[in-house]
Amino acid sequence: MARGSDLLDDKTVKAKTAPGHYRDGRGLFLQVSKWGTKSWVFRYTSRGKARGMGLGSYEDVSLKDARNEVDNLRVAVREGRDPVEERRKLNAAPDAAKAVTFADALDEYMQSDYIQKTLSSDKHRKQWRASLDLHVVPKMGAKDVGTVTIDDVKEVLKPIWATKTDTARRVRQRIESVFAWAIDEGSRETDNPASTKVLQIWIKNQKKAEAQNFAAIQQDDLPTWFAELEKREGMAARALTFLTLCANRSGEIRGATWGEIDLKSKIFTVPAARAKMRKPHVVAMPEAAVALLKSLPNFEADHNNPNALIFPAPRGGEMSDATMSAVMKRMHETKAKKDGKGWIDPQVLTQSDDPEEVRLPKPAVPHGLRSSFKDFCARRGFDNILSELALSHNVGTEVERRYRRDDLVEERRAMMNAFAAFCRGEETEASKVVPLRAGVA
Repeated sequence: MARGSDLLDDKTVKAKTAPGHYRDGRGLFLQVSKWGTKSWVFRYTSRGKARGMGLGSYEDVSLKDARNEVDNLRVAVREGRDPVEERRKLNAAPDAAKAVTFADALDEYMQSDYIQKTLSSDKHRKQWRASLDLHVVPKMGAKDVGTVTIDDVKEVLKPIWATKTDTARRVRQRIESVFAWAIDEGSRETDNPASTKVLQIWIKNQKKAEAQNFAAIQQDDLPTWFAELEKREGMAARALTFLTLCANRSGEIRGATWGEIDLKSKIFTVPAARAKMRKPHVVAMPEAAVALLKSLPNFEADHNNPNALIFPAPRGGEMSDATMSAVMKRMHETKAKKDGKGWIDPQVLTQSDDPEEVRLPKPAVPHGLRSSFKDFCARRGFDNILSELALSHNVGTEVERRYRRDDLVEERRAMMNAFAAFCRGEETEASKVVPLRAGVA
């Protein structure tokens, strides 16, 4: 029989599939995890502190039994007792079952159906596990997963946050996943000591490691690499070609629509909503980029439709970032088979959690092509403001930017055509001479 404040029934509980907490009443909640499992949680306040106590899975504990348990626990709370602390003392008794350590929880989590489906690659699963075995298990692997504190997590993360920030972020996310699993399995109460919510202030105050550059195609290699790119078929290869010629960011190209293209003026305008700097970015397209657009198989059908994507995915919709990256990866692998080196950047080395592992030059990536463009402009003596505007960077002080209203599109066009000619192996000695530009007010 419902008790007045009850909101759930067995039919409703069975129908709940979206992750979240669903209130029944009197402090009882149904918790649906991202893995689809369902469990009961009793929420209450003890000595002014909000607490949460797991009551078991829905498969093992019925709605009726969960309500009865809550009624008993509410009596304990009214008497000034804390059910969570009482359970912990009981578990600490000599005859209590063996505590589940963080290492135990990690082992169970790695064997779960969820992780097997999420990380379908055996290599990825090994990398995922290796990062925790290296950074986490030595420090808190033997600790009861139910008693690990926020300070324990901080102690693990702090040594790597300042030197390998990206690694530290991944480790934190993975620790959080293990604790979420432990909570769902009933090995820990509902507070997750590795969640961004509880660590957000600490994370904000941590010193970040120096950002590493994106691997770029080297200047002497660029014409040869570009020639190989133009031989490649497929929409992803054409998108990467356009990205190279216009020095855009990947997202600007993947989301580009025909309504953003003015073929007559040879202008590509990235709207503020899709631009990193949150203001429209006007691209002076070189002749080669315009010709590429007109050669696309969907040009005749779509170029008059302002909402149509210029470089759609094979099955429709926006192309993923990984698709263009895959083109560069395949180009690198093809060359590496021939010369044992591939398209690498000798100035950008691989990072590793193992200090004894040899760091090797990284293969070039799409975002690194913007560096290739910048290097070209510097070598040819093009004005820094022009190249920075082409890259959609903020140039000068806030006051200078306020007074400089002109995007210098036409001044940039000569630079973009010169870069395109270099990429295509059409650069002449005469084109290497760069006229001096008057100062910009």
